[in-house]
Amino acid sequence: MTDTQVLIVGGGSVGLSLSAELAHHGVTSLVVEELPNVNPHPRANAIACRTMEYYRRWGIADSLVAAGIPPENPADYYWISSLSGREIHRLSLPSQTQLETLRRTTEFSIDNRLHWSAYIKCNVGQNEVDQILRDHLDTLSQSRLKSGIRAVRYIEHDDHIETVLFDPATSIESRVTSKFLVGCDGGRSVIRNQLGIAYEGDGDLAQFVSVYFRAPELMTAHTFGPANIYFPLHHDHAGYLINWDHGESWTYHIQLKANESWDEVDAIARITDLLGAEIPITIESIQPWTAHALTASSFGLGRVWLAGDAAHLFSPTGGFGMNTGVSDAIDLAWKLRAVIEGWGGPNLLSSYDIERRPIGSRNTQLAKELYERLASVMELGDILDEDSAEADQMRMTLKADLIEQESLIASFGVLLGYRYANSPICIADGTPEPEDHPQMYVPTSRPGHRAPHIWLTEDETLYDRFSVGFNLVRTNPSVDISDFVAEATMRGLPLAVVDIDTPETRAVYPFALTLVRPDLMVAWRANVAPTTSEYLWDKITGHFSTS
Repeated sequence: MTDTQVLIVGGGSVGLSLSAELAHHGVTSLVVEELPNVNPHPRANAIACRTMEYYRRWGIADSLVAAGIPPENPADYYWISSLSGREIHRLSLPSQTQLETLRRTTEFSIDNRLHWSAYIKCNVGQNEVDQILRDHLDTLSQSRLKSGIRAVRYIEHDDHIETVLFDPATSIESRVTSKFLVGCDGGRSVIRNQLGIAYEGDGDLAQFVSVYFRAPELMTAHTFGPANIYFPLHHDHAGYLINWDHGESWTYHIQLKANESWDEVDAIARITDLLGAEIPITIESIQPWTAHALTASSFGLGRVWLAGDAAHLFSPTGGFGMNTGVSDAIDLAWKLRAVIEGWGGPNLLSSYDIERRPIGSRNTQLAKELYERLASVMELGDILDEDSAEADQMRMTLKADLIEQESLIASFGVLLGYRYANSPICIADGTPEPEDHPQMYVPTSRPGHRAPHIWLTEDETLYDRFSVGFNLVRTNPSVDISDFVAEATMRGLPLAVVDIDTPETRAVYPFALTLVRPDLMVAWRANVAPTTSEYLWDKITGHFSTS
């Protein structure tokens, strides 16, 4: 008997999300986090639509929306020389309130992004996300969180993991046993280092200092309109400025110049220079960070696995980091459950690395490309504000480049269009693969892809009908699935049948039967159930030979 089924080292957004998803599956977990409290500095600023789909399942999506930027706020993005200079480009998107109205009044179309997900995204600080996740874990009997505790090392036994913990407040060491261990402990991961796994890719792309401050007069002290993010392009102000509310709370991410140290930056002076005017400013916190494009060479093996920043490090351009990590957690959680409950085969857990590591590499490189393109337009100086034919032409050229960079804001293809092309537990059907485009998402129920979202009523989605486990979407209720279901029942597999026969459903689920995995990815589809389903279930649950 172990102390917990899964020990999670690291209680940030990914570790907390993994614990919540494991609880969703009825699996117990203990999270140990070195920090005693949530980091109050708002680092990541957006929960992607895909992540919100997971959080909706746990019943916390509305709390996150309420904690974020007010839904009536304009969703505008400005690229400017400075806050006292010129507008170079602006992207205006509907507010959350407007989007909800449009969604309810717009006819369904698979080409309309309003119908790609129940959410566009949720603009909320990671500090708020982590606190809401902690509060959620407090309501779950299967989840426990111990803060102020550091993992030192682990010892692997035949049938369990023994992890040594240290409490700095008391200088006491303790030991916890678990069936599995997951390192969600960031870029300096103790677990990854003990596994001997290195990062691959491009590190140290740029150094930044993030200044979290309050300035209630800032929004009215310039001539631009309200915005979610301002991107100052003058090289003296290079970085980006994020608004967290109605214009009182802000984070200015300042890109450091060569040989510039973050702790020598005069934050108030830099904000004042950006604005071109003096206003009351209260600094709340200052934290440095580094942009990377790194992915671990392995996501683990056996009883020890990695997720989140322990598995990949990002540039924040695009907002892929935390969201990629949460999808790691969702993929891993159901596979841990399967093995713990005995219906997962010997090759199921290894599919986590096969599926998720290519996505980590894909997303870190896309974020790197977005960063490099943004950095390339932050190299100019005073010409940005000059009145001359040369400056006019330069601004026109810059604007054309920035239009091409709008995937920085609207990366639906990255967030929804990922696919597990070489998954050993998805059964290919030979249909053509849609383009993997950063901005454009093509809803498809092709095996290895995200199961498409559909609104069934104004307030109910197809996902809302799903049970915990596998869900067989049947768009033709006359198709016989009795043997298919009987085989799943005999194996003890969690399977529910969801009969939905509507034109909207058939548009994105064109086959009569589509099997959706517990992580909302498609495993298999066909128009009839197989004559014998042993092979199918063996494949999907990892009961197969790799030789």
